Amino acid sequence: LSLQNDTRYSSLIPYYTAEIYLFQKQYDKVESIAQSYLTTYPQNAYTAEMYRILEETYYRKNEPLKAVTAFEEYTKRESSPLRTAFYLAGLSYYQLEVYSKAATALEQVVPVNDELTQNAYLHLGLSYLQSAQKNKARMAFEQASAMNTDLKVKEKAAYNYALCIHETSFSAFGESVTVFERFLNEFPNSVYAGKVSSYLVETYMNTRSYEAALKSIERIAHPSNQIMEAKQKILFQLGTQSFANAAFKEAIDYLDRSTAIGQYNQQTQADASYWRGEAYFRMGNMQRAARNFNDYLQSTGQKKDDTYALAHYNLGYTAFNQKNYDLALTWFKRYINLVKQKDETVADAYNRIGDCHLQTRNFNEAKQYYVQAEGMEGQSGDYSFYQIALVLGLQKDYSGKITTLNRLIGKYPSSPYIVNAIYEKGCAYVLMNNNRQAIATFRELTQQYPESQTARMAAAEIGLLYYQNEDYDNAIEAYKYVIKKYPRSEEARTSLRDLMSIYIDINKVSEFAAVVSTLPGNIHFDISEEDSLTYVAAENIYMRGNIKEAKQSFDAYLQSFPEGAFGLNAHYYLCIIGKAEKNYDMILLHSGKLLEYPDNPFSEQVIVMRAEVQYQLKQYADALVSYKMLKEKTSDAEQRLTAQTGILRCAFLTDDDTETIQAANDLLSIRKLSPELTSEAMYCRAKSYLNQKNDAAAINDLKTLAKDTRNSFGAEAKFLIANQYYTNKNYAEAEKEILNFIERGTPHVYWLARSFILLSDTYVVTGRIPEARQYLLSLQQNYQANDHIGGMIESRLRTMDEKR
Repeated sequence: LSLQNDTRYSSLIPYYTAEIYLFQKQYDKVESIAQSYLTTYPQNAYTAEMYRILEETYYRKNEPLKAVTAFEEYTKRESSPLRTAFYLAGLSYYQLEVYSKAATALEQVVPVNDELTQNAYLHLGLSYLQSAQKNKARMAFEQASAMNTDLKVKEKAAYNYALCIHETSFSAFGESVTVFERFLNEFPNSVYAGKVSSYLVETYMNTRSYEAALKSIERIAHPSNQIMEAKQKILFQLGTQSFANAAFKEAIDYLDRSTAIGQYNQQTQADASYWRGEAYFRMGNMQRAARNFNDYLQSTGQKKDDTYALAHYNLGYTAFNQKNYDLALTWFKRYINLVKQKDETVADAYNRIGDCHLQTRNFNEAKQYYVQAEGMEGQSGDYSFYQIALVLGLQKDYSGKITTLNRLIGKYPSSPYIVNAIYEKGCAYVLMNNNRQAIATFRELTQQYPESQTARMAAAEIGLLYYQNEDYDNAIEAYKYVIKKYPRSEEARTSLRDLMSIYIDINKVSEFAAVVSTLPGNIHFDISEEDSLTYVAAENIYMRGNIKEAKQSFDAYLQSFPEGAFGLNAHYYLCIIGKAEKNYDMILLHSGKLLEYPDNPFSEQVIVMRAEVQYQLKQYADALVSYKMLKEKTSDAEQRLTAQTGILRCAFLTDDDTETIQAANDLLSIRKLSPELTSEAMYCRAKSYLNQKNDAAAINDLKTLAKDTRNSFGAEAKFLIANQYYTNKNYAEAEKEILNFIERGTPHVYWLARSFILLSDTYVVTGRIPEARQYLLSLQQNYQANDHIGGMIESRLRTMDEKR
């Protein structure tokens, strides 16, 4: 102090003196020195520092208004203000209830992990809370509660963190459950413990973090009735979640466990029966499905709910699929009486009622319901038309049948029933003895759909009609066409027999052998005894279940008779054996031999086996060819669906975007396509649209998928929508989309984690670095999976630290 009068140090000494008095907590002396100094040296080199000292002095004297005034003067003059100044200013602004400025100041404190940070995070959270920014408050409290510098601060932060999660229903990674449980474990004697316990029970009842909640409840030694009711509901929700992801066995397991708990909530138990019925139905177990749907109807209290009506509809199908047509009729009629809005499902029920009457040969009643179904102008109108035509045929109204089929062909040109409709029209002409028109109709079918199985039948019919009309020249040409076009098919074998009969009738038997020698397919009319006995012996061994010996016998037959009459049969059985033994090479070898004659009787089954093996071996391009072949050949709706699904998946996995989009469109045009396949087709189409830069079309599909984030397609779609907004620099929409995703939640946490990172990136480019950092830190603390997400977080945090 003896240097105070030395002019060389006159501007420096007061600064150090003020620092000493501040350290000694002599705040009045500090204030006096600082005020005098600032009056004398308003723009000195130490002026900024003196304002900082003055700020801390006023803070310690609990004069927050003067403190923030000094702070503002300090930051005007100092290009690199100290963190402590921001910290004290933040607390002072908070005291003054100027929460926005408090948050701005405290945001400058938290990036460094030291003793100031924990309390700064706590007050940052409190400031956000007062500004109704609960999302930001939650993340700030989370960071404060994760630090151990001050246990009192930790406890208060943990409680506020839990409250924020509870009030915002935030539970991206199961926090709504774990945060309360962790609080009670860490602070069992806290003054907040009672409130937290009651919140935990409430959370169990309302959470969407089902796995975390179930694990938490199972750690409770003596759960109350209220908690057991929550457990019953949680297991039910896990069951429906598994169902949404097509994990039907897993769904049944959860629903069984929910039911086994008891009737804490009777409606939950009833609903579990309904969804268990749905799961069994999807798995093809009609008896168990029916039992559960009946249990639902007997126990539900919601008789006016849509689900109540749907249970009747489903019971109609369980009976129908078991060929109990009288019972099916009853359930479908009850369903129609229950529903108010006549939609596509009602049209389908009318069709099934028609089918039931048709099966019991009540033709007039069947026709009546098919007409009602078609009159609803739904997607199943083509089926209704087709069935009306079949009924008219059974009633021997062949003219009416032809008229109806023509209406079907004209109104629904893309219908899967077109091929059969043309064939049935030809058959009607035959029954009307109009062979000329019948031949023209069958020929139309062979020209338009030459690869279908029905075309083979039509081609054989042409030959037979010519033969019956004694038009032998045309009959011979027609039969030769069948044998050449469809070698080794059953129609080719029949045609060869009729061809021989024609040559006998026209007394030209000697020419028959010469004609046969020019035809392909090595069709045997006369089979040697050795050939026949060798094959039959092998087949008998197979039928007795001796697979190993049967395999050797079929191989021996093919070696002895490489062009044998039963070669196709032998190759087919070897495919079946290969499938049972999971011998993929064996299946590919013998299916290849069979498909040298693609119209053989086993072709469809063999194509399916071959395609499945190629898909399993990741030979997607080859599998695509096989599935396309199946689609061309089959007239069976189920096989066609198998083919279309295979085409979609193979095209998608081979990055053929055009083929993928076409395949998806084909699938999505199918009425009553399952929700699982609908989502998959839409997902593949959306990804292909993105690859083709057709963002608008992609977004349309993604928005539809994103309505249900319980399945993986919906979760990824939600992320992709936000990512498109981000890519197009529409940051506000990207943020909105991600925050909505976080609020809704998903069991597919990878895509939620990716969305957290994308939100952080969005905040970085919009200059909201503190928020970006908060989301990354929150994700780092809560994401449990061991994948590349951790590296993405670390690299971004490192970049932020380097730029600070």
